[in-house]
Amino acid sequence: MRTELVYLKDSYLKELDAEVVQIGDGVILDRTIFYAASGGQPSDFGKMVGSLTYEVKDVTKQEEIVHKTDLLPPVGEKLKLFIDWDRRYKLMKQHTSIHVVSSIAMREFGAMITGNQIYPEYSRIDFNFKDWNSDISRLLEKRVNEELLKNQDVSVLSMKREEILNMEGALKVDLRLLPPMDILRVVKIGDVDIQPDGGTHVKNTSEIGRIEIYKIENKGKNNKRMYFSIHR
Repeated sequence: MRTELVYLKDSYLKELDAEVVQIGDGVILDRTIFYAASGGQPSDFGKMVGSLTYEVKDVTKQEEIVHKTDLLPPVGEKLKLFIDWDRRYKLMKQHTSIHVVSSIAMREFGAMITGNQIYPEYSRIDFNFKDWNSDISRLLEKRVNEELLKNQDVSVLSMKREEILNMEGALKVDLRLLPPMDILRVVKIGDVDIQPDGGTHVKNTSEIGRIEIYKIENKGKNNKRMYFSIHR
């Protein structure tokens, strides 16, 4: 992959200079701050400004990171990238919250996560959860909010694959979904969660506020789908 994924190093960058290196199904850049949809987190939106303004409507991860735009700039054009920061920041808060919810659900309630999807205004998580009831929902919400209010730092680490995979409770997705590298990007949230992850996150849980679990759906035997939103 030729594109440097600058957002992996700094999720708070709102602007970046870049150059077009290839045009195909979309625009391929030498570097980007636009997150490409994966792992339940949708892509960033925004614009690229050069000789014209190019609206970024989607970003996909294929063999390269492909920016889908309304117009196509020429190869070699130098651009200024601007992400839709309001949308990105909402997604960052939702993503960090999902990690905390998933960790507590697994550690304290024995619920295995089978899927998730992040949206700017809410998130959903699918659990393999045998005996869900409203009391558990209230207790899970209470425990998550207790952890968020501890103002826990969120850090990004590089760890050896075998080290993180052998750490109890760190693997919360299918092993086959992890990239086949010896060194993995790992996100650590205070003392509540640590897991391999390629998404964008806030720097501290104090930025999030509190969650509210507002709906539970049955999705088959022992499978529940939980929806939550975030409030300050």
